[in-house]
Amino acid sequence: MAWMAKHLFVRCDDIARVESALTELLRGAEHLASLEDFDDPPAPVVVCPPHEGWVAVTGAGAWLDDLPWAAERLSAACAAVAASCEVFGNCYRMQLAVFDAGKEQRRRRSPEKEGDDHGPMPIYEDVEQLAWSALRELGIPAALIAVGTHPHGCRDHDTGAGAGVTLRRRDEEIERGELPVTLPHGADSPPVLPTRTSQDFGLMIFEDRYLEGLPGEAALARLLELEQRFTERARAAHDASRGQISTTFTYYAGPHQERLDGMLRAHDHHTLPVEQRVRPPWWAFWRYFGKLR
Repeated sequence: MAWMAKHLFVRCDDIARVESALTELLRGAEHLASLEDFDDPPAPVVVCPPHEGWVAVTGAGAWLDDLPWAAERLSAACAAVAASCEVFGNCYRMQLAVFDAGKEQRRRRSPEKEGDDHGPMPIYEDVEQLAWSALRELGIPAALIAVGTHPHGCRDHDTGAGAGVTLRRRDEEIERGELPVTLPHGADSPPVLPTRTSQDFGLMIFEDRYLEGLPGEAALARLLELEQRFTERARAAHDASRGQISTTFTYYAGPHQERLDGMLRAHDHHTLPVEQRVRPPWWAFWRYFGKLR
């Protein structure tokens, strides 16, 4: 699944202040996400208890369609630094926005523009590392950045952080509740979250990635470079006592699949047989989960 996150962070020790500001955003009509195609409402927004001077908000991306706007409003309401972070590692997309007292300080997006299948494949970046480094530079603790994940190599090391606040909109009212929050413990690096694993011959990690655009040699070289970076992170998190570790990446490139497979095979890279690619359309996946406003 790679690292998938849509979080808000506020430099504040007062959870009630963040809760109050977020409640107003959810109660208003501006930038509310459409829920017409869902039979059930999304999971509630969770306001995590303060941790080392920061409050994290998870789940807001399902209720609000513009997280940078939400970060700006929270920053103004709390007179503090606030950041929105959207990471979709499975399709190499991310967006980060930082505000201080409501004024924009930084914004970063990768790729810079929305792509399509008619143009060249982007020269993708290691968006997981980019997002992680930017959030750590702000002083956000590593455990809070990785909230909601269970990274490879960090099993059974989660720690309780106390009771968080849940917020759910029903009609124009906001239901409030409480939920225990746990934080993952691990190395100071992006969480390694494999699509699937196997223990047949040592630990085997399998990753699925969804691409767009016409692949070229430069784009392919970058993909192979990013594979190596991911593998290095996975090995750093791996307990050597559990044996060897290997990674296998499978790429889905829509109408350019045949071309990409041919280029990968020229580099002795694994590709799936055509008959094994029967699955939901690749674009239905990332265009829903990986859309950036």
